[in-house]
Amino acid sequence: MPSSSPPPLDVAQLRRVFDPALVPFETTDQAPECLDSVVGQARAKEALSFGLAMQDMDFHVYVAGTQRTGRTHLVTTFLNRLAAEQPPPPDWVYVHNFQEPDEPKALSLPPGGGRHLAKQMNKLLDNMKAAIPELFEGEDYTRRKDNLTNEFKRARSDIFSQLDSQAREQGYVLKFEPTGIMVAPAGEDGEPLPDAALRDMSEEQREDLRQKSDVIQAKVTEALRAVNAQEKELQEALNNLNKDLVLQAVGHMLSDMHEEYAGQQPVLDYLDQVQQDLVTNYEHFKQKEKSPMPFPVPTEEPDFREYQVNVFVDNSAAQGAPVVVEHNPTYPNLFGRIERQAQFGALLTDFTLLKPGALHRANGGYLVLPVMDLLRYWLPWEGLKRALRDRKVKMEDVMEQLGYMITRTLRPEPIPLNLKVVLVGDSELYHLLYVHDQQFPKLFKVRAQMSEYMDWGEAEVGEFINHLCRVSRREELRPLHRSAVARLIERAAEMSGDSEHLTLRLADLEDLVKESNFHAGQAGRENITAEDVTTAIAGRRRRGAMMEEHLREATTRGFINIATDGAAQGQINGLAVYDLGDYAFGKPSRISASVGLGKEGLTNIDREADLSGPFHNKGVLIIGGFLQRRFARRAPLALKASLVFEQSYGMVDGDSASLAEVITLLSELAQVPLRQDLAITGSMDQHGRAQAIGGVNLKIEGFFRLCQERGLTGKQGVVIPTANLKNLMLHPDVVAAVAEGKFAVYAVDAMDQALELFTGLPAGERGEDDAYPEGSVNYLAERQLEAMRQAIKDMANKDDK
Repeated sequence: MPSSSPPPLDVAQLRRVFDPALVPFETTDQAPECLDSVVGQARAKEALSFGLAMQDMDFHVYVAGTQRTGRTHLVTTFLNRLAAEQPPPPDWVYVHNFQEPDEPKALSLPPGGGRHLAKQMNKLLDNMKAAIPELFEGEDYTRRKDNLTNEFKRARSDIFSQLDSQAREQGYVLKFEPTGIMVAPAGEDGEPLPDAALRDMSEEQREDLRQKSDVIQAKVTEALRAVNAQEKELQEALNNLNKDLVLQAVGHMLSDMHEEYAGQQPVLDYLDQVQQDLVTNYEHFKQKEKSPMPFPVPTEEPDFREYQVNVFVDNSAAQGAPVVVEHNPTYPNLFGRIERQAQFGALLTDFTLLKPGALHRANGGYLVLPVMDLLRYWLPWEGLKRALRDRKVKMEDVMEQLGYMITRTLRPEPIPLNLKVVLVGDSELYHLLYVHDQQFPKLFKVRAQMSEYMDWGEAEVGEFINHLCRVSRREELRPLHRSAVARLIERAAEMSGDSEHLTLRLADLEDLVKESNFHAGQAGRENITAEDVTTAIAGRRRRGAMMEEHLREATTRGFINIATDGAAQGQINGLAVYDLGDYAFGKPSRISASVGLGKEGLTNIDREADLSGPFHNKGVLIIGGFLQRRFARRAPLALKASLVFEQSYGMVDGDSASLAEVITLLSELAQVPLRQDLAITGSMDQHGRAQAIGGVNLKIEGFFRLCQERGLTGKQGVVIPTANLKNLMLHPDVVAAVAEGKFAVYAVDAMDQALELFTGLPAGERGEDDAYPEGSVNYLAERQLEAMRQAIKDMANKDDK
C-alpha cells in the first residue's frame, strides 16, 4: 500500500479511560458531605443570576435546552437558594365588600397577618352572637325601652282623651274596635243611641248628626295621624336606642383592632364597613323565638359569612420568598378558581369560595412553568402574558371567558403582581415564540441556555463525582465503588459522543445508577461496582436493540446486500445512524454508482424518488463541484452518472456519505474495485478535504457488530475523518478487537487517502505536465472521461454526416 495511506489508529486513540485511583474515596459512603449543586451549566447559571437579579417585571427568564438535562433541577436548586435569602411576601385575604357584594375586596397583610385577622373576626363574630342578645335582655335596655314606650303611651292617651272630650261635646261617643275608631251619637246616658231612636228622628235631626259626625270623623283622622307619627317616632327612637347600644358594644370590641391596624388604611376601611353593617343588621344576632308550629318549618338562617375572612394566600410558615413549580398550568391552576356549592337546587358562590392559583402563591417570589404544557391551551398563555403586562392577577371564571352562560359569579378585586416567571422548554420552542409572538420578547428578555455537555476536566470531574455521591445518598442506594464511578464517568463521555466532554443528560445517568444498584442487589453485593454498571448498560442495549438486531439479521441472511469481505467495482459500504428516540444505532448501507455516456452529469436517484433530504442533496452537489475541479479544467465533463443508497426505503439525509459516494463514483469511472471489508463515513468539501460528521462511534460500532456476527477476519475496519478523532469513545468490545488485531479504524484528512485505502492504488497528483501518474486511480478515471468525451464527439460527427 502506498505510503500516503494512513496506518490504523492506535488503541489509545479509540477510547479515553478514567483511572479509578483518581476517585478520592473507596465508596461513596466514605465521601464527605455532598453539596446540593448543579453540575456544569455555567452559562445558564450566569443568565439565571442576571435575569432574577433584575428588578424589572419585563425581564423574565426562559430556560432553554433539551429534555433530561436537568433544566427544572437547575432552576429549582438555584431559586431555592436565592429565595431563602429574601423576606417572605405578605399574606393576601379576601373579605366581603358590603357596598358591592359581587366584588370581594383584597387586603394585604404581613406574613401571618391573614390568619390573625381571620381569628380576630371569628372571635368578634362569636362575641357579637353572645353580646347582642344580652344587650336586649339587660335591665338598662329594658328600662330605657319602657321609658320610650310609656312616653308614647301617655302621648297617645292624651290624644285619644282629648278626642273623646271633643266628641262628647258634640254629643257623640267614640267606640274603639279592632277595625278602627267608630263615631256614634250618644244618648242622655252617654251610651250610643239605639237604631230605633235614630229612625224616629226627623230628617233635620239626622242631618245635624251627620254634620257633627263629619266634624268628629275629621278630628279622628287627625288624631290617628298624630298617633301614627308618635309610633314612628317611637320606632325610630327604639331603633336608635338599639343601634346606639350595638354601636357601643361593637366599637368597644373593634377598638383594639383599630389600634392594631392603625397604619393599614384598607384594613381600617374594612373594619369601619364591618362596624356599620353590624349596627345596621343587628337583628340577625337577636335570638329568634321558637316557632309555635308543631313541626319544624325550614327557614334560611343567617350564616354570617360576610364577616368571615378568606385567608387566600398564607405565608405564615414561609422561611423566604416562595418558589412554586406548577407542572399542570391550566387556567384555574394558574389564576385560581371560583368554586360553587349547591343550595336549594342552585349553584351559588361567595368570597369564601375563592381559591388561589400558582400566580397568587408565587406572588413576591418565583414561578416555574413548563412552557410546552402551558401552550397546550391558549387561554393560560394569553392570561399569563396579560397578568405580567398589567402587573396584576385577575380572577375570572374560565367558562365566562369562553363565552358560556354561567350562574352568578364574582369579580374579585385584582391582586398586584410582583414576581419572576421562569419558563422551562426546548430551544426550538423559544425561537418559535420569539418570532411569532410579539409579546414574548417584551416579557421574556433573558434566555438561559442549557448545555448538553461539559468539558472533561479535573474540576468538572469533581462536580460529576459529587453529583453521583448525592444521587446515591438521596435515593438511598448502595454505595458506589470507585470502579463504578470511573465507569460512569466514561459512560458520560460515551453519551456525549466525545472523548473530551461529559454529558449533562444527568437524568439518564441517574436512571443508570438506579439500574446498577438493582443489578448489584441481584448479585448480592453491598456496593455498586463497575461490573454492575456494565451489566446495566448491556441491559439497556438489549432492551432497545430489537430493530438493530432485526436489520443485522436481515443482512446476515442475505435479505439486505452488504458485503464485509472481497472487492467490488462501483459499490462501497457507507454508514448511517438510526435514532429511535430512546435508542440509536449505526447501520451500514451499500452505496452504488453507475457511469455512462451523456451530458446530464450526476444524478441522485434518492432525490429523484423524493427520498433525499436537503443536506444529502447538498452533499451530492458538492461531489459534482469536486469532479469539475478535478477533471473538467480543460474540457467539459461528458458524463451521465447516478448514485443511490441501495435497499433504502426511507428518507436519506445528511452529507456524511460524501466521501463514500465520490469514492464509489471514481471506482466506477476508473473501473477499479473497492474493498468491501471496509466501511467509510465522512463529509468532504469541493477540494476533497475530509470533514467531521456526527455519530461516529455508533457508525463504527454498527459495522463492527455486522462483521462480528459474520466473523472477524482481521482485515475489516472503518475509515473516518481525522477531525472526528476527538469524538472517539468506542465500546470496550471494539477496542478489544482492535487491540487483538481483528478490526481497525483509520483516520483520513482527504478523500485521496481514503481512496488509496479502498483501492490499494495510489490516488495520484498532477505533475508538472498537468497529468496524473500512470496507473493511479485519478489517471484511470481521467482517461475514461476522455474516452467518453471522444465517443460523444465521434457520435456527433457521425450524426452530422
